[in-house]
Amino acid sequence: MIHSETYRIRNYEADTNGNLWLHSLANYLQDAADRNSTDLGFGLPQLLEQGLSWVLHRMRIDIHRWPKALEEVIVTTHPSGVERIYVYRDFRVYDQEQNMLISASSTWLVFDLKKRKLTVPSPELKQGSEPYQNIPHLPRADQKYPIMPVTWLYQTQVTARHIDIDQNQHVNNSVYFHWLLEPLPTDFLLKSTCTSLDITFKAECTRGELVYSRCEPLGDNLYLHRLENEQGGEIASALSTWES
Repeated sequence: MIHSETYRIRNYEADTNGNLWLHSLANYLQDAADRNSTDLGFGLPQLLEQGLSWVLHRMRIDIHRWPKALEEVIVTTHPSGVERIYVYRDFRVYDQEQNMLISASSTWLVFDLKKRKLTVPSPELKQGSEPYQNIPHLPRADQKYPIMPVTWLYQTQVTARHIDIDQNQHVNNSVYFHWLLEPLPTDFLLKSTCTSLDITFKAECTRGELVYSRCEPLGDNLYLHRLENEQGGEIASALSTWES
């Protein structure tokens, strides 16, 4: 009933400290979700036939230990509820000794590819999630982000590349995780470890778009992130915590 996938972390999926990259983790979670939802009858292939697709709206990740290069991890996932337009899904990542390394709760939306707008989940999709109602779900991300600062301590520019575009014809959500880290100093990334991340996706981004990645320390190892387009529009916002 709970879907499970095993992944062996390749060297190119790990950072300079040998830990799994944040965006590589996002790819694992997305892959497991794709496989599970397809098995349940409402995966990307089935939605594309209807002119629809999945869009990740928000994800809260808590890291107890980052897995290392060449380590094998087990990713489990299952639907965890439907409310109005929101579809929830939980993830857990274990090592080979069944120690939980990472947990993540996520909120998804159904996107109409032709109209380029959100739509209400179908009755069939809601029905497919019902068998999972009795499984305790992870706490859902509902924290409000702090007010965005006028100026940012760290910031840089990135450009959406062809390789970043997915079947929805916009930048894949895992790329945003990579962009969030770009402004942070190298010395910080070498000496610090991310212990949680709460990210909300607000707008799509297409090939060739210039994106500003900004980050501001808030104290107590808490960092506020924002991705903006050239017009200053919000693409994504996030809160992360770190330890040295």
